[in-house]
Amino acid sequence: MIIKKVLFKKNKSNFKNLANYILDENNSNAKILINYILDEKNEMEKVEAYNFSNCSFNTKEDNIAEILNTQKLNTTTKQDKTMHLVVSFREDENPSIKLMKKIEDEIAKALGMQNHQRLSVVHSNTNNLHMHIAINKIDPITCRVKNPYNDVKILQETAIKLERKYNLKKDNHMSNFQKQSKKYDHSYTLSFESWVKEKLDNKLKNIFKKEDLKFDEIVYLLGQHDLEFKERRNGFCISSKSEKLFCKASSINRNLSKQMLEKRFGKINLDTFINIKSNQKSSFNYEPTKKEQIHSNCWNVYRALENEKKHKKQLELKNLEKEIQKIYKNKYTSKSQKREKVKEKRDFIYQKYKYKSYRDFLIDEILEDRGNEEIYLSLRRNKSNLDINENNLFSKNDKPKIFKDFDYITKEGFAVYKNDENKIIDKGNFLKISLQNNNRDFLLKTLEIAIDRFGKELDITGDFNFKKEILEVVNEYNLDVKFTDKNMEKINIINKQSKQDIKAKKYLKKIIEIKSNEILLNKKLKKDIREKSIKSLNRLKNKLENTGVSLFEGDFKMLDFDKKIISQMKTKKVDIKIDGLYVDDKNMSGISAMNEEVRLNFISEGKDKELEKFEKFLYLLQNTDKVKDIAVGFYENRKVDTKTYLEKYDMQISKINKQINAIELGSNFEIIKSYYNSLNVKINTKKTQEVLVLNSI
Repeated sequence: MIIKKVLFKKNKSNFKNLANYILDENNSNAKILINYILDEKNEMEKVEAYNFSNCSFNTKEDNIAEILNTQKLNTTTKQDKTMHLVVSFREDENPSIKLMKKIEDEIAKALGMQNHQRLSVVHSNTNNLHMHIAINKIDPITCRVKNPYNDVKILQETAIKLERKYNLKKDNHMSNFQKQSKKYDHSYTLSFESWVKEKLDNKLKNIFKKEDLKFDEIVYLLGQHDLEFKERRNGFCISSKSEKLFCKASSINRNLSKQMLEKRFGKINLDTFINIKSNQKSSFNYEPTKKEQIHSNCWNVYRALENEKKHKKQLELKNLEKEIQKIYKNKYTSKSQKREKVKEKRDFIYQKYKYKSYRDFLIDEILEDRGNEEIYLSLRRNKSNLDINENNLFSKNDKPKIFKDFDYITKEGFAVYKNDENKIIDKGNFLKISLQNNNRDFLLKTLEIAIDRFGKELDITGDFNFKKEILEVVNEYNLDVKFTDKNMEKINIINKQSKQDIKAKKYLKKIIEIKSNEILLNKKLKKDIREKSIKSLNRLKNKLENTGVSLFEGDFKMLDFDKKIISQMKTKKVDIKIDGLYVDDKNMSGISAMNEEVRLNFISEGKDKELEKFEKFLYLLQNTDKVKDIAVGFYENRKVDTKTYLEKYDMQISKINKQINAIELGSNFEIIKSYYNSLNVKINTKKTQEVLVLNSI
C-alpha cells in the first residue's frame, strides 16, 4: 500500500474541481480507458464508492458547497486550503469498502485532521485499486489552516503500520516505474545526470579511496569528460563545458558536495583551477542503444504531429480573426450573442487541435490499429521485475503484442483484461494473473493469450492452487502446451496419457461389440462355444470399466489382433497381484479338467498352431516342475468358464505377485483405432456385397 500526497503545481487547488475529478463528474480524466474513449454519457463509471466525513448533508452538491463555504471563512491565508491524498493498493489486492473507510479514518487521525471535512472516493479504473482523499485544511471550529509538520514522513509511517495491522501486502513506497523514469527524459534519451554517473561513478569511488588525494585530480578527472565544477547558490554543481547542461554534484557522489570537499581539502576557490588542462576524452554526445533509438523515433514522430497541429491551430485562429470582425459588424445580433458565437468557434478550433500527451499518442496508435513493433516497445519501455511468488505466465519467446479486447491500459503500458474480480495484467515480458475466483473460462482465456504471446512452451510461477488450476484447464480443453517446470510437465504428460487411455478403451469396447455380433451371427459355431466366447468378451469389457487396469497379449489375441501388430505395440513392465492357481494336489484335478476343455476348444475351432503350443505347455506341466502356478486369466482368455470349475473341484485361488509386460493403451491408441477402422471397412464391404446379391436376385 502506498499513500501519496498530491501537490498542485501551478494554481492553488479548488475543492469543487478536485471533487468533480475524483467523483468523475466530467468523465474527462480517464482517456486511457477504452470505454471512456467511446462512452459519450457521464455515468461515473470509474467510481466504486464515495463518502463524505464531518459534513451535514446527504447530497454531494450540498456537502461540497458546505466545504467551500467553510474555506471562505478563512480570508487571511494565502496557502492551499485543500490536501489531496491518494491511497493505492497492490495489483492483486481488493480490500472491501468497509476496510478502506477504516484506513481513511486512521490516515486522517495520524495527520491530526480527524475532525476536518473530507471526501473519499474509491476508483477502479486503473491496474491498482486506489482511493482519493480530499481534506479541507481549514478547521471547521477555529477556521485556521492546518499544515501537519513532516506530513510525508507521517504518511509513510502510517502506510507501514496499516500494512501490518490489516495484513496488506508490503510495498516499498516507491514504484519501479518512478525509479526507472528518473534515468531517462520524456523522449527516452539518457539524462545528463545519468550519463555523468555512468561515466564517473566507479572512477570516483576508486579515487576517493586515495589518502593523498588532491582536489586537482578530481578537476582533472572531470575535465577528461568535458565537465567542470561551478558554484550554484551555496553548493557545487557539475556542468558541461560545451553545452548548457548541469546537475547537482552531490547527486553523482556524496563526497562531491561542497561541504565534504571543503572538509577534506579546505576552502576551495574554483577560479584557481580553471587553467588545469586535461586530455579531453568524451563529452555529452550520447550514442543511444537500439532500444533507446526506437523510443526516440516514436518521440520524434509524436513531436512532429504535435507541431503540425500547433501550426494548423495558429492558422485557423488567424483566419478566425477575420470572421470575428464580420460577426461584430453584424448590427442585428446582440453583444452577448456575438460573444457566444465567437466563443463557440474558438472552442471548436481548440478542441479540434487539442494537445495529446505522448502516452495517449502511443495508446491511440495501438487502438486505431496503426501500432507497429516500435510503438509497443515504446509503451512498455520499462521492463517489470518478475516476482516468482506471484501467479505469472511467461517465456523466452516474447512477441511485442497487445490484444484488442483489453479493458484499459495503465500509464506504464500494461494492458489489463478483466473478468469479474479476476484480471490478466500484460506486463510486456510476462502475464501476471490476479485470481480471486477459479473461473475456468477466464483461465482458458489466460492460456490462449499466453500461447499466442509466448508460444506453446510456457514458464509458470505462483502458488500450488494456481498451477493445479492451470493443469486442469489444459487437460479439460486438450490444449497443446508444454511447461518448463519439470513437475508440471510430468503431470501434464500423465494427464494427456490418461486421456489417450480413455479414448483407447472406448475403441476397444467398440471392437468387443463387433466381435460379439460376429460370434452371434456365426451359425457354424456350436452353441456352447458361442456362449463361452461371449462370456470371455463380456469379462474383458467389464475389465475395461476399471481404472488403472492392465491389458496383456492374451486380451488382444482374444480380439483377433494379428501377432505382428501385437509385437509392434509398446509395452511396460508392471508389478501386479493376479488371481492364480498353485499347481498342487488341491488344484491339480481341476487344472487337468480345464486343460482338457481348452484342448477340445482348439480342436473344434481348428486352431492347430495354438493346439501345438498348448500341448508343449501340457508336457512341461505334467513332466517337469517348471510350472509352479497358472493365472486364472490364462483359462478365461481361452473361453473356459473358470467359476464353474472352481466350485466343482473346490479349487483355491491365491494372489500371486507377477512382473508382466502389459500393453500400454494410450501409446497404442492409433494402432487400436486403425484396427477398429479396418473391422468397420470389412463390415461395410460385406453389407455392400449382400445388397448386390439381393439386387441380382
